[in-house]
Amino acid sequence: MLLWAHRGSGKGELENTLKGFEIALNSGFKAVEFDVMLTADGVPMIHHDWVMGRCARSVDPAMASTDPLTRFDSLRARDLRHYSVQGEPIPSLAQTIQFCLEHGMRANVELKATNPANAIALGKAVLQEIHTLPIEQQEHVREHWVFSSFYHASLLPLKGYDLALLYEQLPDHWALHADALQASAIHLHWSGAEPTALRRIHTTGRLVRVYTVNDAEQAKTLQALGVKGLFTDRMTL
Repeated sequence: MLLWAHRGSGKGELENTLKGFEIALNSGFKAVEFDVMLTADGVPMIHHDWVMGRCARSVDPAMASTDPLTRFDSLRARDLRHYSVQGEPIPSLAQTIQFCLEHGMRANVELKATNPANAIALGKAVLQEIHTLPIEQQEHVREHWVFSSFYHASLLPLKGYDLALLYEQLPDHWALHADALQASAIHLHWSGAEPTALRRIHTTGRLVRVYTVNDAEQAKTLQALGVKGLFTDRMTL
């Protein structure tokens, strides 16, 4: 069972930063999960929240701030230089791809559309970044990386890559969506990863990965139920 470092070094502190990914690497992780969102000018950057302030705070008073009403997608990429996560800059998708490739880390790229209107644009932007890579690196990404989303429309431009549908609880219509996108896996919240749901997914030949698991006994139970991957905030599990 593969362990994925959730947001790099886990939720909070240095989440979704290059320093956080370095911590995961130095803790022995071979795989990392991170979130990608679009700025107002269409640049894919690594961040989780739709609004600023929880972890990324302004370091420039002229920016006005940590106001929780400041939406991530209202800021341009160049505006983000005025924000930091515990002193670390918000990285671009391009920087994060290079970090993972340089260190041989697998990646789960979670596409976080901020609204239905930009879902397709986000998928296209992620695909465009992949297409800037040398061919051999593009093939590595196609073979070893996973792209997931709650906004399934974001995954449409990435058909042909390894896709996973994200759910908190498994809905009745999940198989129709998985078939339409040719998704190879379902990612469930731990509260929804109960035996009946897992059996329904496994009977279609798809993998199940579960988020966010921070308890060693729970991890053992899920592995026994056939779960193939866990996302965790803990650097030791």
